[in-house]
Amino acid sequence: MSSDKVSPEFVGFFENARQGRLAFPKCRACGQFHWYPMPVCPHCYEDQIFWQPVAGTGEIFSYTHVRHPFDKSRRDALPYTVALISFPDAPGVNFITNIIDAAEADITIEGKVNPVFSTSETDEPIVLFRLAE
Repeated sequence: MSSDKVSPEFVGFFENARQGRLAFPKCRACGQFHWYPMPVCPHCYEDQIFWQPVAGTGEIFSYTHVRHPFDKSRRDALPYTVALISFPDAPGVNFITNIIDAAEADITIEGKVNPVFSTSETDEPIVLFRLAE
């Protein structure tokens, strides 16, 4: 993503995604991860933030199946699943994303997922998740 289209706090996320890596903000001062990216740590208020790559394997904390087109551009994608993913190697991070290539009946709380990196029509990185094998 070009820097003029994204908040500065998110640049590291998209740079890593473009390289096929999942990374989250981590504080050098207190050692804690956080998500939503911000210029200071929400735990200790220090500004020693860096992007820590993680394995990416996550666990479904919560999810919903969307059947109503809230946005006209998503009408042809119905139904789709939106999930809140937690990460064992990034405690404190909960990431909202779509689960792809899965039957509704196969998606469960605590189900394991892996990231899928792709690009949009405008060549911007996208991170989605697929159920782990």
